[in-house]
Amino acid sequence: MRAPHGTSRATPHSRLSRASRPVVVTAARRAVERERVDADDVSPPTTRRAALTTAAAAFIALTTARDARAKQDQGCESCSDSNSALSEGDKAFKRSESGLRFLDLKVGEGALVETSGTKVVVDWSGYTSGYQAKKIESTRETDEPFVFTLGDGTAIPAFDEAVRGMRVGGVRRIEIPGELEEKLGYSRNKALRYNGVGPKPSTFGGQRALDFVLDNETLRDFNRSLLFDVRLSSVRK
Repeated sequence: MRAPHGTSRATPHSRLSRASRPVVVTAARRAVERERVDADDVSPPTTRRAALTTAAAAFIALTTARDARAKQDQGCESCSDSNSALSEGDKAFKRSESGLRFLDLKVGEGALVETSGTKVVVDWSGYTSGYQAKKIESTRETDEPFVFTLGDGTAIPAFDEAVRGMRVGGVRRIEIPGELEEKLGYSRNKALRYNGVGPKPSTFGGQRALDFVLDNETLRDFNRSLLFDVRLSSVRK
């Protein structure tokens, strides 16, 4: 869950230098949001900005069936309209003690989730933000939300951490810095990567996009950064 104003693209050096300071959601990132609501059918983008634009749109407009799954989901067509959330100006990601970057796109109004042992249902959209912004997956397309229990190790650390402190109906954008990907995200060991840990892409294309940035030894750390929009849809008992 990126370039500053202007059309020039960041060099590896400039990207690395930004890793140590708060990440700012700039006008370029605001372009991400305009199509994330309804652009699931758009073919894979060929530029970082176009891809990220598609990213937010695909995640936001959840279907009526998704609303029926949780009463708190009512009105979700605008729940993660991050373009409107950012229209008043740039907003910086916060950085947790673990190094995870996060930004609340929408604060939920439902139950607060904090305690280990709580079973949650989340919808998500993921992108390889550090390398060509390729889409990993969106649960709007698959209609397969990710269900896990906080603290039981079935979610990557970034997801477990991201959901804590959210309220049902909220949407939180998270970015896993490339240098922390293995700590907060997925194992570099392919045999262990999806061994009981999620979210796991359910499509061949999604898994291939994720595996490429994790397995390609020619990429630098900043190329392995991952961005997710996470919506806390409901809590199960």
